[in-house]
Amino acid sequence: MVALIAAGLISLPHPTANAQSSKPRDATARERAQARQERDAARKLAAEGSAASGPASEPIAPLPLPSRQWKVSLKDLGVGRPLSLRGVDSEASVGVSVRRDEMVEAAKLRLTFTLSPALIPTLSHLKVMLNDETLQTLVLDKERLGQPQTVELNIDPRYFTDYNRFRFQFIGHYAMECEAPNHSSLWATVSNESRLELSLRQIPLRDDLALLPAPFFDPRDNRPVTLPFVFGDQPSTGTLKASGSIASWIGMLAGYRGNQFPAFENQLPRQHAVVLATNGHRPSFLKALPPATEPTLSIIPHPEVPGAKLLLVLGQDDAQLQMAADALALGKAVLSGQTITVKSLEYPALAKPYDAPRWITTQRPVKLAELVSSPSELQLRGSVLNDTVNIYTRMAPDLFTWNAKGVPLDLIYRYTPNSVSDHGALNISINNQFIQSYPLQSREDRTVGKSTVMLPLFDDGSAQTRSDLKIPAFMIGGDNQLQFAFQIPPNDLGRCKSAPPTELFAAIDPQSTIDLTAFRHYLAMPNLAAYANSGFPFTRVPDLAQTSIILPNRPTPSDVEVFLTAVGRMSASTGYPATRFKLLSAAEADKAADTDILVISQGDSDGLLQKWQSHLPALLAAGARSVQPLERAMGSFIDLFNLEPHQRLSASGGQAVLQGKGPLAAVTGFESPLTAGRSVVALTATDGDAMSLLSQGLNDAGKIKNLRGDLGLMRGDAIESFRIKPVYYVGDLPWWQRLWFHLHSHPLLLALVGIGTGLLLTFIIYAALRSMARRRLAAHHD
Repeated sequence: MVALIAAGLISLPHPTANAQSSKPRDATARERAQARQERDAARKLAAEGSAASGPASEPIAPLPLPSRQWKVSLKDLGVGRPLSLRGVDSEASVGVSVRRDEMVEAAKLRLTFTLSPALIPTLSHLKVMLNDETLQTLVLDKERLGQPQTVELNIDPRYFTDYNRFRFQFIGHYAMECEAPNHSSLWATVSNESRLELSLRQIPLRDDLALLPAPFFDPRDNRPVTLPFVFGDQPSTGTLKASGSIASWIGMLAGYRGNQFPAFENQLPRQHAVVLATNGHRPSFLKALPPATEPTLSIIPHPEVPGAKLLLVLGQDDAQLQMAADALALGKAVLSGQTITVKSLEYPALAKPYDAPRWITTQRPVKLAELVSSPSELQLRGSVLNDTVNIYTRMAPDLFTWNAKGVPLDLIYRYTPNSVSDHGALNISINNQFIQSYPLQSREDRTVGKSTVMLPLFDDGSAQTRSDLKIPAFMIGGDNQLQFAFQIPPNDLGRCKSAPPTELFAAIDPQSTIDLTAFRHYLAMPNLAAYANSGFPFTRVPDLAQTSIILPNRPTPSDVEVFLTAVGRMSASTGYPATRFKLLSAAEADKAADTDILVISQGDSDGLLQKWQSHLPALLAAGARSVQPLERAMGSFIDLFNLEPHQRLSASGGQAVLQGKGPLAAVTGFESPLTAGRSVVALTATDGDAMSLLSQGLNDAGKIKNLRGDLGLMRGDAIESFRIKPVYYVGDLPWWQRLWFHLHSHPLLLALVGIGTGLLLTFIIYAALRSMARRRLAAHHD
């Protein structure tokens, strides 16, 4: 249990929260008043700092709140292909979010679209709406139909809220009478290259911990999260450990967006930031802060940037600092007010292996309802159904899929049948690769019972189907997207016949299950693809209780940034904060025995990697780099793990020692020199610029997919992967399955074992027959 008490931390004025009005004009007035209070607080803090450091200076003019320009295409907003609108009346929508601490000052939509040349202009149009407010109705002359057109729509910023939705409604007619409502000539497309341009002004938030994680992380913001961490000069290992807990919390929240945590020593970045300090070690701008007596969390205005906030994590010593950070990361603090102190903290039980909330468990079948945030995500509706249900899944990367037929998916789906639904289908794909198609049936077929797979469980005219599906095992990886595409045509009564429009429904039943219980965990290591995509082997235990992270004895800000970014990415994979890892210096490396080790080092300044050089596939030092001789190239293991030819790793023999000044970063994997069966991943670079390549690369999905084998070299935008050292295996298989698996990759040895087994059986049978013959002869003699 966590006991919290509100307390004033420092004598900084802060704005008072106001109730939000439903009237935009009143809300804007309050925001302006709150902004004035925020600027006054910033000026007062700056004035106090100046008075403390020297004579009074001239009055400081009010600083304007920062603004930014955001230009984003529909493709960037998640629209993978142009929006296709078909039929007499159809629509599509796109979501756009605005950060909680920003307001829209001006907006423009540069819309590119094409209307069918068969339309009647006076009866056809494209309506553009924002949050159900009509922005403009687009009508074109007959001569311009069929050609791509671009229009610019100025949007009243008052229409924008936190979560916004643009809707494009197409009304089309090709004949004055006797028209088919779903004729092939009734179409319009909206290009996904259409752009939205927003002018955003930052607005101040109140100094209230109840708003966390805002403004440091805002789920409305789909951009990668960049949150600086601020320390005093040369932060201690304990301080850095506490910062890792907070980075894991932000990384867990950021998820797919990615995260990057620049590190600053004794200086403030000009944006939101997290500041960690103890009484004996704090940045100079906090020297006037009263000493902390307990673990403390506080939020204050940025002294130099209006509207920006600083999250202070304070403690009397490193132990108290760690408690404050863990309370924040574990969500154990009922936060409110400007400042709270943590009286006590009860940690959760140790996490179990493969118990990550975002991984599909292998202990039981998992319902698809558990993989979505709402059952509505499994449903589709419309007069014409040609849409897809997408389900995102993440699986442990060490699932042993060798010789497996697939992953069972017990699928139940429902849809509204009509007279022509037997022309429809349910197409199932995974990661955009087609798996199987199920034909749908019409109402008449269901009524006469021509199909044994139709289960009339509902009285509302819907049909239900159940199917056992095998997902091909070779498509299973860290991240997967299951795609269920329903195609149900509308009723077609023939020429010049019409029927009232019928809304069609389709759904994947939430009780459908995916079953991984038949799979064990066994993987050839080192495997940098498993690390890049899922943080494996460290994320095997989601709280990283079996992980040691080794930093240089005197880590640079670049080292700390890579450390924080790596921890954040691992929590993004598991969905669980990493609070139990060991953080060690290079001099304490021997304490990492019996754990998996993540080494972060710029130029191997402490000689740790040089000490382990015999295990390393490559070694980067300041201005130098060497690659060990190739001892084992990728051979049968490529086919064994179903790597396509274009995925095969580069390999070259020999040894090279090169000297140069160009930036080069490396991700290497090898078996731990301290404990057999444990793994080491080293993130190294020749200099600080190259270390930034690692931070960027860990968040770049395009680069990550090229990281494989046991050595990945990063040079600018390129990643080259190699297999240098022999593999070893981690996991657990029955002895007979392990024996057969390893023999299967050595056909000559398998043949010899087969011959030997045959000879042994022949000898046993021969001996048994001889024994039986002797007994018969003995009995006959008697």
